[in-house]
Amino acid sequence: MERMRLMEIVNLANRKEVEVNINGKECVMSLSLKNIQHFQDSNKYGLQEALEKIQNGDLEMILKLIYSMVSDKKTRKVLGAKFFKDYDELGIIEALSPAMMELLNKEMPEAKNTSEKK
Repeated sequence: MERMRLMEIVNLANRKEVEVNINGKECVMSLSLKNIQHFQDSNKYGLQEALEKIQNGDLEMILKLIYSMVSDKKTRKVLGAKFFKDYDELGIIEALSPAMMELLNKEMPEAKNTSEKK
């Protein structure tokens, strides 16, 4: 009996990030494992729960996710809430939530059928 070999074809996406300049500091926003881990460790909250709150318009959760998504462009170190402490919170949301939503829409897998959407 002849053995059939199957080849799995895998197409990996390039890392998605958005470059932002925050008051002269070159940064990148991304939703990488490092950023997700930072969010979960800092907030003791799961990403999926946070995304549900964000969809419901929870401004505090939007801010916390933005804080975890922004890294220094050179060092790639997550800047976190400490970096943003002197800035207006609504200004942060207004300026950075469009980039956050763009990244979330690119990164999150979509449900393939109606049972997965529930």
